[in-house]
Amino acid sequence: MLQATAGLEQWHSINWSACSRKIKSLQRRIVKAIQSGNWRKVKRLRFLLTRSFGARALAVKRVTENSGKRTAGIDGELWNTPKSKVKAIETLSKWQNYQPKPLRRIYIPKKNGKKRPLSIPSMEDRARQALHLHALLPITETLADNNSYGFRPKRGCADALSQCFKVLVRKTSSQWVLEADIKGFFDNIDFAWLLENIPVNKKVLTAWLHSGYVEKGNLFPTLKGVPQGGVISPALGNKVLDGLEALINETSSFQRAHKIHFVRYADDFIVTASTKEVLEDIIKPKIERFLAERGVALSPEKTKITHITDGFDFLGQNIRKHKTNKGLGKIQIKPSKDSLKRMKTKISVICKTSSGLSQLALIEQLNPVLRGWANYHRHSICSKAFSEIDSHVFSRIFRWARRRHPDKTGQWIGDRYFSHRFKQRWTFEDKPTGKQLIRIARYFKFQRHIKVIAQANPFDPEWEDYFKQRNRKQVKKSSFGLRAKVLKHCCWICRVCWQPIQSDDKLDLHHIDGDHLNDKLDNLQLLHPNCHRQLHHREG
Repeated sequence: MLQATAGLEQWHSINWSACSRKIKSLQRRIVKAIQSGNWRKVKRLRFLLTRSFGARALAVKRVTENSGKRTAGIDGELWNTPKSKVKAIETLSKWQNYQPKPLRRIYIPKKNGKKRPLSIPSMEDRARQALHLHALLPITETLADNNSYGFRPKRGCADALSQCFKVLVRKTSSQWVLEADIKGFFDNIDFAWLLENIPVNKKVLTAWLHSGYVEKGNLFPTLKGVPQGGVISPALGNKVLDGLEALINETSSFQRAHKIHFVRYADDFIVTASTKEVLEDIIKPKIERFLAERGVALSPEKTKITHITDGFDFLGQNIRKHKTNKGLGKIQIKPSKDSLKRMKTKISVICKTSSGLSQLALIEQLNPVLRGWANYHRHSICSKAFSEIDSHVFSRIFRWARRRHPDKTGQWIGDRYFSHRFKQRWTFEDKPTGKQLIRIARYFKFQRHIKVIAQANPFDPEWEDYFKQRNRKQVKKSSFGLRAKVLKHCCWICRVCWQPIQSDDKLDLHHIDGDHLNDKLDNLQLLHPNCHRQLHHREG
């Protein structure tokens, strides 16, 4: 009991603000050393960062708060108590005789019906990867392709789609698009290339790559590829493909003459050109040679060359220019048919499997799904798709209500489950609590996304003010109602760790006086979940 209390005290007494400042300072020094070409200094700073207490604490915090925190590795161990987290910080300081455990292999379904292998490291191996990721990210960000947007801090799908709009919007823009997809990218990367080109401790990286995996109780060796469940794997994947944009563009005169543009998100990318022949005879062979050096290849089924009038799907959106009497019309980016179909299927499955749940429980299951899908697609031409989803949701929940009350009339069901107040007619509402199912066509309107500057580096001090202002704008746009008021009152900062709140952060509502019925603005704060627990521990 005393040991558990000591662990609790130690974990909640960590100064997270000081840890973040220390890591950011070292990361900025790494960026400056790269810009000056001093790679010996980069290596020393990497060593200093991976041995610092702040980096170890933040690494443990990351793997115990992300979406995989309840998914154990082959050892079945989870760090779900303050004592285990404090012990993990001490463990990360010991690298002598370190040997990673084998990966736990599971399979997750893909949208085409096939299954994707997912290899899950143990908690300790994940934390050690997160520790080295602190030192690797400033290097990869400084040397990355300008128009690479996947698995990079401060960038996302909306930036990649905005770049697609930018390069295709004009009447004189390219009309031919190479849709490229790499076959089994993470599973086929060549080990020799990784060990020669990735700036990570070679001994540790070799141990991670050759750790093997366990499937159905049998141990298998890993001969190529990186685990898709690894914390550091996305950064390694980006590093493998960095340099592809410069190779495709070749020279500025070649790029202008053939209207070459490159947009990449993780291992999916497009290349535009003025003619089909340029893509087939020049660009595609370049890409194949580039990938062959790294042990991967293009997927013959998914790689194709398309004219802009036929349209193409990229990151869940359909991008197309329709033919008109005057030539090509305006570019249209809207949710793809596959994305709509998958969303409808997901809603149907939730409603069908929730026949035994209460109305409130069904609303709490559907709202996050609808809100997340709408937030993703709100930067495209979305009003028609949103109305279609709302109609599908209404039909599913009405069928759900009929299954619960087979002997009742439609009018009785409408009065029992739906609101008929002014401007809220036929809104699915739990009347005892007032909780409503959101109608995305009403609450989510088109919102133009401001694309990140291609050269911006979040670890470079010169771009610090730019990212600070951009983050504040994004938080304002993504917040509404009470959340927006509280964030504005708190100046968009967590009042425990004093770090800027990001637009995708999970936040807890904290009542300062402890009275959860007192929702006055001066009594409310939005805090990170760990900061919220830390604050209550201090008060206790």
